[in-house]
Amino acid sequence: MNPRILVIDDEPNILKMMELVLSGAGFEVTTATFGTEGLERFGNGKSFDAVVCDYKMPDMSGIEVEQEMLQRDADAKVIIVSGYGGIDTALNAMNRGASDFLRKPFAPVALIDTVRKTLAQGCKQTPLNAVFREFSRQDVNGFNFEIEKVEVDEAFGDITYSFEVQGSQVESRFVKVVFTAIAQELVKAYIDADEVPCGNRFFEAMAEERLSSYLLEHGSVPPSALIRIEDIGSSEQKWIDSLMTISVA
Repeated sequence: MNPRILVIDDEPNILKMMELVLSGAGFEVTTATFGTEGLERFGNGKSFDAVVCDYKMPDMSGIEVEQEMLQRDADAKVIIVSGYGGIDTALNAMNRGASDFLRKPFAPVALIDTVRKTLAQGCKQTPLNAVFREFSRQDVNGFNFEIEKVEVDEAFGDITYSFEVQGSQVESRFVKVVFTAIAQELVKAYIDADEVPCGNRFFEAMAEERLSSYLLEHGSVPPSALIRIEDIGSSEQKWIDSLMTISVA
C-alpha cells in the first residue's frame, strides 16, 4: 500500500498543486481546506502515515492542528509549511512536536523529499537540524550562508538582504543582495499578479538563489560584497516557474 498523506491548506490552488505533486510521486493523498476539516479527516490518526499542514489558516493555526493531532496520536508525523514568519516560527513548530518544517515557496522536489524523509525517520528530528536547513544554505561550492538582516528602502522600494557567508578556506564575510524595486515589478509582471505569493519571502528566496548561483559560478564572494538584482533572466524565469507550481495562490 502506498503511504497515505493528509494535506491541509486553506488556499485551494496551493492545496491542489500539493495534491498533484504528491500523488504523482506515488503517495495516496487526502486533502482538507481548513484545520477543523483536517482534524475530522484525521480521526485517531491511524489512517495516515504523515500530515502536511499550513501554518496560517483562518479557523485554526497549524500549531493548534498539530497539537490536537499529537493528543490523538503521539506518533503522528506532522510537517508544517509556511510562507510567513521567521526562524522563531519554525522553532515554535518544531519544539511543539512537528516532524519537519518547510518554507514556502518551495519546489515540488523539496516537498516530495521532505515527506519521504519524514516517513523514513524512526524518531522526530531535532528542531535545530530542520530549522538550520530551512534558514541557511549549506555546502554551496564550499560555502555556507544564512540571512542576517533585511532592510527596505521606504523611498525607492529596494529590499536589501544581508547574508553572512562562510567558507572553509576564507574568513566569514557579509554580502548584500539588493532586490531593486524595478526587478520586483518585473517578477510580478512575469507571473501576471499584483502581488507575489508569500509576500517578501518570495523575493528573499530569489535573493538566496542569486547569491547561491554567484558562489557556484565564481567560487568566491563578490569583490564588492554586493549583488544587485535589476532584471530577471532565463535562469530566474525557470526558477520562478518551478516554484509557482506550488506557491501560486
